[in-house]
Amino acid sequence: MKTKQKKEHKFLRAIRKVLPYALTACLIFALAKIGTDDKNSTDPASINMNTLAASNSISADQLSELYVVASLSNSFNLASIDTVASNYVAASVLKEVAQTNTDRIEKPGYVTIQDSRGVKKHIVKEGENVNTIASLYGVSADQIRWSNGLKTTDVAVNTSLNIPGTSGIVYEVRAGDTAASLASRYGSDAERIIAYNDLESTGLVAGSQIVLPNGTLPLTERPEYVPVYTYTFQGSTSDRQNPRVVYDNVTRSATNRMVWGQCTYYAWWWREAYGNPLPASLTGDAKYWAVNASALGLRVDHTPEAGAVFQTTSGWYGHVGVVLRVNDDGSILVREMNYGYRVNVITESTIPANVVANFSYIH
Repeated sequence: MKTKQKKEHKFLRAIRKVLPYALTACLIFALAKIGTDDKNSTDPASINMNTLAASNSISADQLSELYVVASLSNSFNLASIDTVASNYVAASVLKEVAQTNTDRIEKPGYVTIQDSRGVKKHIVKEGENVNTIASLYGVSADQIRWSNGLKTTDVAVNTSLNIPGTSGIVYEVRAGDTAASLASRYGSDAERIIAYNDLESTGLVAGSQIVLPNGTLPLTERPEYVPVYTYTFQGSTSDRQNPRVVYDNVTRSATNRMVWGQCTYYAWWWREAYGNPLPASLTGDAKYWAVNASALGLRVDHTPEAGAVFQTTSGWYGHVGVVLRVNDDGSILVREMNYGYRVNVITESTIPANVVANFSYIH
C-alpha cells in the first residue's frame, strides 16, 4: 500500500513539474495562432517575403510573431526550422533598412538604382571623383570613365554615372550587335554577356544598356584618345567652300569594319544607311580604297555623281567622303568626317569645280 502511494506521489510531482511548461507552450502557440489568423496568414513558414516586402507591410507584430515561431521551431526541432528562421532574418533586415526588394539588399547611401541588366546608377556627391567612386563599387576608374564617356577622373556634382555591376564596361546596344560581335570587339565572352545580363529570352535590344564582363574599349574608342596623325589633302583647305559642322546619327554596325570616328567609318556607314552599301570586304586605309574597290568590281573613275564616295591618296592615310550633290557649275556638295576637325566631327562643304577631278570616285 505504501509503495503504491509513493508511486502516485512521484507521478503527481512529475505532472506538477511538466504542467507549467506545457501550459506556457500552449499559450505561446495560441498567441502565434491568433496573431497569424488576425492577419489572414495561415503558415508562418510559408510567408511570402517578396509579397510582404513589395507591399512594405513588415510590422512589429509580424516580426514578433516570426520570432516566436522561429524560437519554438528551434526548441522543438520542427521540420520547418530552416524556413521560419530564414523568414525571421529576412523580415528583420527589411524592417531595419526599409528595403522593398528582397532580390538584393543594397548598400545604403550611394547605390540609388540598379536595372535588370546589372547597370548601377550613382549620383555624384560633393567631394567625389571617379577614383573615389570606383573604390566604392570595386571596379576600376577606367571602367567607370569608359562607361560614361569621361576623358578624366573629374566629374560634376549631381551627375548620374553608369556603374558596371562587375569588372567590365557599360555598353549601349546598337542595331546589328550580337553577343559574339561584342565579345570579339571588346574582349569579353559571348556566353557570359548573355548570362550576366539575363538575355536568354529577350536577346540584345537596341538602346538598352548592358554590362560587358571583363570588357575594355579599343584604343580608338576611348574618350581620351587623340589621333597621333593629321591629314593633308590634294589642294588646300581653301578648296572647301562654306564648310560647316553637321550632325548625322552615325550608328555602329557589326558589318562596318572601319575604325570608329574616322573618315572611312563615316563613308562606309553613309553608303549603307542610304541604301547603297559598300562590300564588307572593302577594308584598309582611305588611300587604298579606290584600288581595292576597283578590284572588287566597283566602278571607279574621276567623274562625280550623287552617292559616290570621293577619295584621295594624299596624306599618310588618304581621305574619303561622300558626294551629296553635283551642282550646275560643276562643283560638288560633300560630307566627310575628320576634315580639318577632330575625330568624329562631320562637316558639309562645297568642293569647287576646278579641283573636282583631283579625286577618284567610287560608284
